[in-house]
Amino acid sequence: MATKISSTPQDQAHYMQRLMDHVPSMLAYWDRDLRCHFANQAYARWFGVDPKALLGTSIKDLLGPRLFSLNQPHIEAVLRGEEQTFERLIPGPDQVQRHSLANYVPDWLDGEVVGFMVQVTEITQLKVAQTAQQHSERKFRALSESLPLGVYHADASGSLTYTNARWQDIHGLAPSDGLGQGWLEALHPDDRNQVVRAWQTMVEAGTTLDIEFRVLRPDGTLRLVRSLAQGVQGDTGLTNGFVGALEDVTEQRLSEQRLRASEALLKKTGHVAGVGGWKVNLRNKQVIWSEQTRKIHEVGPDYQPNVKDGISFYAPEARPVVEHAVRKAIELGEPWDLELPFISAKGRHLWVRTFGEVEFEDGVPVRLIGAFQDITHHRQQRIDLQREQALRAQSELHAQELDKLLHERGEMLDVLAHEVRQPLNNASAALQSAAQALSEMGEEIASIRLTRAQTVMGQVLASIDNTLAVASLLARPDPIQRVDTDIDVLLAVAIADMPAAQGARVRIERLTSTRTASMDMSLMRLALRNLLSNALKHSPADSEVLIRVEDLDEPPALVIEVIDAGQGIKPSLVPLLFQRGISSATQSLGLGLYIVRRVMELHGGHVELASNVPTGVTMRMVINQ
Repeated sequence: MATKISSTPQDQAHYMQRLMDHVPSMLAYWDRDLRCHFANQAYARWFGVDPKALLGTSIKDLLGPRLFSLNQPHIEAVLRGEEQTFERLIPGPDQVQRHSLANYVPDWLDGEVVGFMVQVTEITQLKVAQTAQQHSERKFRALSESLPLGVYHADASGSLTYTNARWQDIHGLAPSDGLGQGWLEALHPDDRNQVVRAWQTMVEAGTTLDIEFRVLRPDGTLRLVRSLAQGVQGDTGLTNGFVGALEDVTEQRLSEQRLRASEALLKKTGHVAGVGGWKVNLRNKQVIWSEQTRKIHEVGPDYQPNVKDGISFYAPEARPVVEHAVRKAIELGEPWDLELPFISAKGRHLWVRTFGEVEFEDGVPVRLIGAFQDITHHRQQRIDLQREQALRAQSELHAQELDKLLHERGEMLDVLAHEVRQPLNNASAALQSAAQALSEMGEEIASIRLTRAQTVMGQVLASIDNTLAVASLLARPDPIQRVDTDIDVLLAVAIADMPAAQGARVRIERLTSTRTASMDMSLMRLALRNLLSNALKHSPADSEVLIRVEDLDEPPALVIEVIDAGQGIKPSLVPLLFQRGISSATQSLGLGLYIVRRVMELHGGHVELASNVPTGVTMRMVINQ
């Protein structure tokens, strides 16, 4: 007879206690003072303590200082009436680290929390499974990120849950923009319906996907892609997702398209270029000529060629060459590429290029195949080109000889400059010394005359400098050497080149703080010296000559103006101002302004007459930077 189970309150309490003791989770009750009022048998396995011994003890004593300090924020929160759920790693007496999920539930009585109930469940196996899954996902992501293909994953409903960097790059989308159904926005409008139907068919029927479509990237570029996908089955055998790969086939399809176009073009250009084909069957000696080959030979469509007749079209001196090439091809397998004189059936003398090679079957030569081209016109062009190249080489040799002569002339000018300047400089220095000595002796008249002679000597030196400068500028083969030059030094040196009495009349007005500019110092000194000399010469002896310096922003340039107080330049001379050796009855232009113009041209800048009025002239030099 079966034992009857009692259902009295005492029995129910007994069964409840048995139930709680057999639950693997820890169940306990702690009051506001953190004293235990109940603990089930699981505490013996987790902490190695008798649950009955826990009654009345503190939770702090059970957990120990470290674990209690970790749980204390949750204990304080539950005593404020806030339910707590959290994970914790709990060390056990058997040296086992157990992952746990703890749940603290406040116990309310008359609106006050009088304690809290605890349920702690072991989730070690779940954490191991999660760790394994995370490790698997990391491997999958690492693999997918290393692939040159776009990789994606969709859930069972067909919504994307993952895309790798290559997939995002192909679509031009940020990582989150393509997830869910967002990737559909990147489809070309004309392809969208077709792709959506194929995708839905795969999701609903569990079939595979293999489709090509266009992607319209946010930057407006189009990419042609091929997408392949298939379902992933779970443990139940049902499809719980889809994985796929996406390849950018834009360049591949364009290459295929170009190849087809190239083949068509080759066929057409072969006809346009006059290239014919031919074939010889070595077994039955049958010869086949293409239409273009017949056209070059100038024979009709009914002409039946043979090997002997084919060779007879070549000029007599070329026939042994062709026969030798054919024989080597058959015996040794060597191809040939020859240019030979040729006589057509109508007696026209041509030059042809013939290509040929042998084809083997099982090591036996079975046919000759090749091409044939009329190169008469091209050969004549090549001969003309060779003749032209020979003439060019001769011209270049002549240019080198001229360059050598120019170099020798430059050296001669340097020697001349030294041999002429040095005596004149010595004479000028002697005149200056004599004038000073006579002045000290009271011989004022003689001193004045010597000073005038010294001035004339300076003018002669300046004229010689300008003449040599023009010769040097005209023969200059190389570009100037520009360096950063101190502007104040340039101005000081140019003023110092003037006679002392004249240099004292020069005043500098600076409208820029720029300290240096890119230029050839020696050439710019020569140009500024000529402008200063003209300004001092053509303005009253007691008047001032102004040098104004400023800069321009667009385009960057340094501007130097020389302003005098003379009577201006005769209008008829203005158009000829910067040419060589222009003169009239009242005014003449030597080499000075021409030198200024050439110096500025070498600097990529220009000189201009900025102002020409009866009260003075302004010359402006613009030096591009």
